[in-house]
Amino acid sequence: MATSKKLPQSLELLSIHEKWSIHYDHVNQDCLWLTYLKPSQLLLQGNVRQAAVCVELLQKWLRMKARNHLGRWLQALSEDTDLKFKGLSIRGQRTRWGSCSTQQRINLNYKLLFLPATLVEHVLLHELCHTREFNHSSRFWALLSEWDTDCQKNKQSLNEADQYLPKWL
Repeated sequence: MATSKKLPQSLELLSIHEKWSIHYDHVNQDCLWLTYLKPSQLLLQGNVRQAAVCVELLQKWLRMKARNHLGRWLQALSEDTDLKFKGLSIRGQRTRWGSCSTQQRINLNYKLLFLPATLVEHVLLHELCHTREFNHSSRFWALLSEWDTDCQKNKQSLNEADQYLPKWL
């Protein structure tokens, strides 16, 4: 079936080395659902003519995917660095890749899935370092540099990371 040009036909999740093709099947129903056709293929069925609803469903799927993959990745880095956090939220912030609260709760943007793994790891380590240094002082940057040897390069690259995000997002 022909779908709106705004809807993606594929997703390339660079950080976790996955590529998904997306298929759409219009069914005359008010609801919309997502199923797996086979590995690396998603099927959206229902009223797929509502592009905004399709995008919302894909974003929900991406948040679930991010919670699973980024959550495990963050936990492994936490154990490796002995930088402990107390909770994780996955959101879709417009201007931030991540944040850390004074209660050591880390918020990550599901859009990190589209970035190269080195940049994602930089963000994860950046937020973990905030559990010990809740600022951007020289002590913070020194701590981050202990775990991210390309810290300055990654910081610069992150400023241009929007290039990895799909236009429909």
